[in-house]
Amino acid sequence: MLLAVPPHARLRHPPETVAVHPLALGYLAAAATGDHDVLQLVPDLRAGTDPWSEIDGVLADFKPHLVGISALTATFDAALDLARRAKAIAGSTVVMGGPHVSARPVAPDGVDAVVLGEGERALLDVIAGARGVVRREPVANLDEIAFPRRDNVLWTEDVHPAFYQSIVTLRGCPYACVYCAVPSLDERKTRYRSPANVLDEIAQLVERHRIPYLFFHDSVFTLHRRRTVEILEGMIARGVAVPFCCQTRVDRVDPELLALMKRAGCHHVYYGIESGHPETLRQMRKDVPLARARQAVRDTLDAGIRASGFFMVGFPWETEDHLAATGDFATSLGLASLSLFSATPLPGTELERLWGQPAPPAVDFRAPTVNLTAMKHERYIELYQRLHARFEAYNLGPDTSIMYQKG
Repeated sequence: MLLAVPPHARLRHPPETVAVHPLALGYLAAAATGDHDVLQLVPDLRAGTDPWSEIDGVLADFKPHLVGISALTATFDAALDLARRAKAIAGSTVVMGGPHVSARPVAPDGVDAVVLGEGERALLDVIAGARGVVRREPVANLDEIAFPRRDNVLWTEDVHPAFYQSIVTLRGCPYACVYCAVPSLDERKTRYRSPANVLDEIAQLVERHRIPYLFFHDSVFTLHRRRTVEILEGMIARGVAVPFCCQTRVDRVDPELLALMKRAGCHHVYYGIESGHPETLRQMRKDVPLARARQAVRDTLDAGIRASGFFMVGFPWETEDHLAATGDFATSLGLASLSLFSATPLPGTELERLWGQPAPPAVDFRAPTVNLTAMKHERYIELYQRLHARFEAYNLGPDTSIMYQKG
């Protein structure tokens, strides 16, 4: 059995590589382990401009009876290409999962089964013969799920220990941001791994894979404060307080928690601040006062932790003033780095409903795929590119920012 993500970074111009293990593959590999030989394929591990020839070689050499593909909206076209190759070269049964097909529950041509939502148990149904749309209820007790397998990735000669840095400690999200697909995926109910279970996996990563640092990929790592404290204190007590970074919200931190995060090894927090305009925050359903964001960043820096911010512009109600406000606010916070994205209606999101059209077939958040605003398309592109240049200048340092401001 071959579990794969389609190439993505290597298909960019210029081609890029990835440095993080896709946890979805690891969890599926662990679930399928037993009577099945399982390999994980991450084409973007390697450098080079022709991942498809390498993929064809893997399919020809291993002739997997089943190929499982995890696809995002941004990688869906490449996922379909991978499915076609698996059929043509190896005659494989093809199953596809991930957020995109979960929001579009129809098996595309060349795909025998699509899995909606969580895949660990649904994959076993496919192995047993299920076809078409396959769905299992989300696992209530996450401690019952085996740790991701990390020992059967192809091309291990290209793997640095940092490749295994990823960990997730919860699933689901209680929030309903208009740009996020989670509310439509029946995952609003948040489920948590126990602190002991999380700590056991961290210890395994430190002892078995010698990870130099850790990245908590939870969208809101500090969502449950008491549990977060137990994890942090456990990392210190068990001697696995490796340097780590995490993602969270500005309204889910406080000085005491940040001080503990620092003692446990936290060196960087990524905040989804999203906008510098109160109206946009309200309408995107992330109604957090700008003053709260500013205070959270200040508290983070005071704790000796770097802070970076994610921002998004181009919502249907936004005007030139909204974009300008986001630029001014973002560059005033003292963040280590800024990331800018263009609002894009993913399948199944409230933003897709607001737009009134199906989500675009291809997505690249780094550049406007569509213009949702009332501004003329050319004007929106111009303003987005100008704001992007401002963020890039900021990220390069004060001298560059001054040069940019001077024109």
